[in-house]
Amino acid sequence: MRNRPPQLIGINVSELARICHVSLKTAGRWKDGTTCPPKSALMLLAADLGCFSAEWSGWRLKGQDLISPEGWRIARGQVMIVPLMRQQLAAYEVELKHLREKFLLIQEQPVPEAWSEEVLRQFA
Repeated sequence: MRNRPPQLIGINVSELARICHVSLKTAGRWKDGTTCPPKSALMLLAADLGCFSAEWSGWRLKGQDLISPEGWRIARGQVMIVPLMRQQLAAYEVELKHLREKFLLIQEQPVPEAWSEEVLRQFA
């Protein structure tokens, strides 16, 4: 193996061994390029939670934050409010749908001839 995976750059052998639960000798072989670490070790080093379960692939840990594949950051203390936030978003989406339907009905109504061009431009 000539090119070391980017996950190995900037981490010392002892830290690599500790994080991946391997011997110093194995971590040293990975570090010097003699052997390639398994994909699970690289995912672990990248803090990709997909190494634990495929459903978490792309999710990462950064410090005390959980980062979604889309880049959403959830702090450790906020994890419990995520279901509430999802319910709120669902309620807002329903309200938005109703408002759009009302707007479309209003657009279909004939415009009174007495309205000035200035008033009509405000709604365009």
